[in-house]
Amino acid sequence: MQSDLRAVLQYVPFFRGKTFVLVIDAARMPELALAESLLDLIALQQIGVKLVVISIGNGEARIDHLLIDGELKWQSAHLEKDQVESILNRGQLALIERPELESLGNEVVELASSLGAFKLIVFLSEQVSGGNAISSEDARKWQGESEVLLHRAAEVCILGIPRVHLLNENYQGVLMDELFSNEGVGVMVYADDYLSIRPIAPDDISELLAMVGRSMRDAHLVPRSYEEIETSLSDFLVMTIDGNVVGCVALHCSDDRRCAEIACLYVKQSHGGQGYGQLLVEAAEQQARELGIPWVFALSTRAIDFFVEQLDYHPCPIEVIPDSRQERLRSTARESLVIRKTIT
Repeated sequence: MQSDLRAVLQYVPFFRGKTFVLVIDAARMPELALAESLLDLIALQQIGVKLVVISIGNGEARIDHLLIDGELKWQSAHLEKDQVESILNRGQLALIERPELESLGNEVVELASSLGAFKLIVFLSEQVSGGNAISSEDARKWQGESEVLLHRAAEVCILGIPRVHLLNENYQGVLMDELFSNEGVGVMVYADDYLSIRPIAPDDISELLAMVGRSMRDAHLVPRSYEEIETSLSDFLVMTIDGNVVGCVALHCSDDRRCAEIACLYVKQSHGGQGYGQLLVEAAEQQARELGIPWVFALSTRAIDFFVEQLDYHPCPIEVIPDSRQERLRSTARESLVIRKTIT
């Protein structure tokens, strides 16, 4: 399980009172993986999550015996909204054993939707491709491996379930590792504000400084103080995942508004490889576009290839950027290159 205790603890109040529907083929799951998942249900129940477990598959599930051994508060139920709600409101887990049901079949989805479930969590026999988190819009357009499954997950989101998790049942500890980390270990299709880019707030400054401290220390980013960020709050955007800051970017406009600098681009190492850096730069570019700024530039050492190959930036002479920025660059030990892009 991921080790960022702060990231884990943020989910406790976030999950409390919400309904999770889990679909498990218990007879197919490896014994240790199943046992650990049921232990994880105890932890979820203890923090106030309302749990519905739908047991499918034709083998001998033994899931009721495991629930008894785990001392969970539970009761068997039928596929009926009123009965399930009554069980949940008593603080019990509702166990529905219907071997013939399909993981994302209509009956399962209709029940989850009628209960106002926040998550529909499906345990599958193999890992689903597609990345850790996919918006329902992108999932609807998905082509290639796992296409049918992701399209169906997107349909489920449209039917009113904000998040659909597709987990590899063979991965021991998959449930907690998926639910209590921003990046997860399965595939989540979402239709809510899981990921957002917004202006920085004063309360975010300390988090931002802590997050980018390593790159500042290693001279990949220009050192910044709390006061410097505080006096230019309007320049900064942060990316959040479930309210947790995971990336940032700044747009520093020139005095004459003829250009702007894209700076302080950073994404947490644990969230690398997800395309978040590109999303941040594009958000800063859009902000510049709305201000009527015709072109933007960046100073970079290690990210040149990223800007040139993925974002269509081009190297340019230092003389094209504002004099004040030229002076600051020449006064530092950083050997940055200047790259620019026309955006209007």
